[in-house]
Amino acid sequence: MLYDIGFLIFSVIYLPILVFKGKLHGEFPERFGRYAPSKERVLLSGRDRIWIQAVSVGEAAVCKSLIPLLKEKFPGHDLVVSTITKAGNDLAKRLFSKDAMIIYFPLDFGFAVKRALKYIKPAIYIMIETEIWPNLLNELSRNSIPSVMINGRISDRSIGKYRLVKPFLKTVLSKISSFCMQDTIDAERVVSLGAPSERVKVTGNMKFDAEIPADAVSRDVVRRSLGLNGEEALFVAGSTHEGEEEIIVEAFKELIFEFPKLRLLIAPRHINRVENVEKIIKKSGFEPARVSLLNGSCLPGKTQDAVKAGIACCERRILVLDTIGHLNEAYSAATLVFIGGSLIEHGGQNPVEPAVLGRPILFGPHMFNFKYITKTLLKEGAALQVTGKEDLVNSLRTLLNDPLKRSGLGDNAKRVTEENRGATKKNLEEISEILR
Repeated sequence: MLYDIGFLIFSVIYLPILVFKGKLHGEFPERFGRYAPSKERVLLSGRDRIWIQAVSVGEAAVCKSLIPLLKEKFPGHDLVVSTITKAGNDLAKRLFSKDAMIIYFPLDFGFAVKRALKYIKPAIYIMIETEIWPNLLNELSRNSIPSVMINGRISDRSIGKYRLVKPFLKTVLSKISSFCMQDTIDAERVVSLGAPSERVKVTGNMKFDAEIPADAVSRDVVRRSLGLNGEEALFVAGSTHEGEEEIIVEAFKELIFEFPKLRLLIAPRHINRVENVEKIIKKSGFEPARVSLLNGSCLPGKTQDAVKAGIACCERRILVLDTIGHLNEAYSAATLVFIGGSLIEHGGQNPVEPAVLGRPILFGPHMFNFKYITKTLLKEGAALQVTGKEDLVNSLRTLLNDPLKRSGLGDNAKRVTEENRGATKKNLEEISEILR
């Protein structure tokens, strides 16, 4: 009851924010379990569904390794993929619309959850990472529908908040049939919060199972689409957050006179920050170019002329990735990669994608959201950690001057990912066991 009241208060407060940010859309009624007639008919005609909850872009991307295995293993089951964010929903539609019904996840009100379950009729519910919704889990349990957490993790930031409601959370966690956690730290944390220890196992990080979409040819195609010639080096700063772009642009500014063929691509973590990022770039004397507007025909910046004339004349030296679901392509074209969210106390973003591609990786001092991966990459000589702008400049300079060191970092990163692959198949085995 207290949870319902608290969630209602939060929803009432948050609704005006959604309106202000323009996040209300035509499919928003799905958050209340109300679907368009065409979608409703499809949902009602389905059978033995596997329901996968992928909150946003990162979780939807994880499904790329899972969904083909589910279709192969359970050909008689229909798939439903739900998301919470529009960006995640758009990506899921682009990736899985032929294989699954894509819907928005219901708000965790009792009536909305019951209505959604009436249409979805799942045989099993799979939550990716830490998706704990009390009313949904209670309703699933009440209807004897098993639920599985896969790729589970509990960050440093989350653990403190969860401990504040541990007595309540223990009851909620008891409703979950199985916990497949990324590493031993995550497993220990979820047990400490009240998950039954016999249901908890470590299966690894599914992001290590990401496909490698870019061979040498496709990498060249991506580079050409970005206007890069064979001699130009591309520094990709991926999933950056507020407070980081200024540092990255200033570091780039210090390096371009020494490395006139260096270019920068910034991919902000949240797409609605593109305009702010462009303002930061212009303030530093550069003219940004949005990747979506290049049409595969961007001409390289006037490198030598720009160096002679000064920074303000540099054209298209900095690109801004303003589309969802294409960061991996940018990583494939990169000479060097910086992982955002790590120069500020956000906790970092996941470095596995560029590691899978064998790219030299740098990140800042704040990678506490990915302790295990960060520790492994550093231990194996597969990444460099910098303390701030000057350290970033010096490390980039060293790597740009030393192709062997770059390739060594990249090779080690790829080796680490190959040694840690297999989490998706382990999770599939657990899902199969529960369905049986």
